[in-house]
Amino acid sequence: MGDEKVARFIDTRDEQVLEDCTKAQLQSIADDFGIKLRSSKVGERRLEIMAQLRAHDEALGEERPQTPASARENLSIGGSSRGSSGSRRSVKLEILKLQLEAQLLREEREAQLRREEREAEAQLKREEQEREAQLKREEQEREAQLRREEREYEAQMRREEAQLKWEERELEAKLKQQEVEANKEVELKRAELGLAPPAPPQQEDR
Repeated sequence: MGDEKVARFIDTRDEQVLEDCTKAQLQSIADDFGIKLRSSKVGERRLEIMAQLRAHDEALGEERPQTPASARENLSIGGSSRGSSGSRRSVKLEILKLQLEAQLLREEREAQLRREEREAEAQLKREEQEREAQLKREEQEREAQLRREEREYEAQMRREEAQLKWEERELEAKLKQQEVEANKEVELKRAELGLAPPAPPQQEDR
């Protein structure tokens, strides 16, 4: 066959050797054993080869040979001595089982991806709601702060207005007191000088 890995697997049936084989090498192995591969993927081809070989060995009631270098013809699934209907049915069942397992695995991966996508969307939605709630709280806090500042300003203005009114009353009272004292001084001066008190202003006859 001219390929060391292919020849080594055919002689030893070592799964580790099969893991290192390329797609073309797997096809060569399948051709040598008379296996018809259905999958185009390398990993699934490896599974098909091992499953069909195991199914073939179980159908014949034989253990896997350790060094079957002289028995390659006996391992050929396509040989006339290995072509019984029971063996073919076992191989088909094993292939169907592998296909079903692969399909279930794909569906499980797709379901997992959908779950992860839904979880990511839910997480984004929660984060967006949290941001909106945070912005709303901040807006409410700003409005409350503005209302507090407005009330404080109004209270300050009322206090200042009351203070101005009080100072104005104090000033008026002081001016009246000064006027009274000035009138008293004038009266005293007039009395000292012997002058008659000034006549009260006449009211206009209406």
